[in-house]
Formats: sequence, C-alpha cells, structure tokens
Amino acid sequence: MFRRLRRARILRQRLLAPEHWSSLLEEHPILAGFSPEEQGRLRELSTLFLHEKTFELRGGQELDAYLRAVIAVQACLPVLNLGLDWYRNWRTVVVVPDVFTQELREQDEAGVVHEWEEEQSGESWDQGPVVLSWQDVEASGWGDGYNVVIHEAAHKLDLLDGQFNGRPQLHQGVSAAEWYEGFSGAYEDFRKRAGRKRRGKRLRIDDYAAENDAEFFAVGCEYFFEQPGVLKGEYPQVYRLLAAFFRQDPAARLKK
Repeated sequence: MFRRLRRARILRQRLLAPEHWSSLLEEHPILAGFSPEEQGRLRELSTLFLHEKTFELRGGQELDAYLRAVIAVQACLPVLNLGLDWYRNWRTVVVVPDVFTQELREQDEAGVVHEWEEEQSGESWDQGPVVLSWQDVEASGWGDGYNVVIHEAAHKLDLLDGQFNGRPQLHQGVSAAEWYEGFSGAYEDFRKRAGRKRRGKRLRIDDYAAENDAEFFAVGCEYFFEQPGVLKGEYPQVYRLLAAFFRQDPAARLKK
C-alpha cells in the first residue's frame, strides 16, 4: 500500500509536462499508434523512471528536463507491459556527448591475449550503469532500425539473471525451450548471411547482430520497436518470441 501511495504522489507532483509529452510523441515515430490508455501508462512509467534513475553527465554534456525525458520514454517502451521492476538491476544513466573509446581484452583458444580499442555509442554491464552517447540518442527513435537506448535497455534485461547471453529471464508467457530454439537458429542463420555480406550480399538488419548471442538479442529488440516489419519478415519466429516477451505487437500498432 505504501508503494502505491508513493507512486501516486510522484505522478501527481512530477508527471511529464503536457507540452513535453506532446513533443515526444510528435518527434519519435516509433511511439505512434498507441491508444490513449497506453499513452497514459507510458507517460506515467517514464515519469517514474526519471524519479528512480540518477542521471550523470560527463564531458560537458547538458540535459534539460525534456532531453532526459527523451531517454526515459525510449527506455520505458520495452517495459511498458512488464513494469519498471525489470530494470531493478541498475540505477544510473551516464550521458556523454559523443561516441567514446573502450579498451577491450580477449583471450583466444590458444591462450593469447588480444587488446584493442573500440568506439562505443553505448555500454551496459552487470549491476553497473547504462552509458549513452547523446549524439546516438538523438539518432534514435526515427523508425530506421537504430536505437541506442533500446539496445542498452535490452542488455540490462538480458543481464537481469547475471548472464550476458541473449536469454533474459522469461515470464510464464514465453517458453524457454522455444526461445532457445528460435533465437539460436536465427542467430546461426544471420551469422552465415553476415558472412555472405562481405562477399557483396545485402542485409536488412545491422550486421552488428552477428557479434554474439547477446548482441543479436539487443539488435533484434531495436528492430522490433523501430522497424518491426523488417524483423517480422526476416525472422518471424524471433518477432513472435519478442512479441510474447514484451507483450506488445509494434508491427500491428505502427500500421494504424
């Protein structure tokens, strides 16, 4: 009861301003097609997200209330019908102005350690913050298949059980066996197609999805919300599994 009263108080005092909410809907095509009831829940969830998460700004980045809401609403889209408890494994959003460099280290099968630097637009790790490049946040939500906020949010859902493997904790509406079979088969197929791309074959999905199972899941989530028709056409079983997991059907919603 206390939690319910606290939630009501936060929404009463801090609900996203009407002008901000209208702008968010107008400027982000991926938010089209929601019913008034769904819009209301997404607005409330975004408000609670802003209250629960801490924003840290680095490198001179500045964010006013509206720009924070841009991040919040896209982060809340995947959990609209799941709830914010699915984001309980993180509390901080770190925002930097542009892509950043990460030092990577990997040991191969022969025991040789390889080190290199790689540019990143976002980053997530278990029990740590979500790091976002603002330049890439601005490029998200347009319906072109790219969304750094959803990508990193998907990693956080994946990491909820402590494992980075493209298999998030599943609720009762999704079969673990079907998930493993559907995603494993699609990932192996995509890896082969990504290899053929290097020989001139064109892909409709970003080939970063071929990196590993976790990235295939995260990129799949981007397309599920950004270009659901593409994902549904390329990998219908993956689309069906994500629709069951997120309890959403963006392909139908965005056709309205």
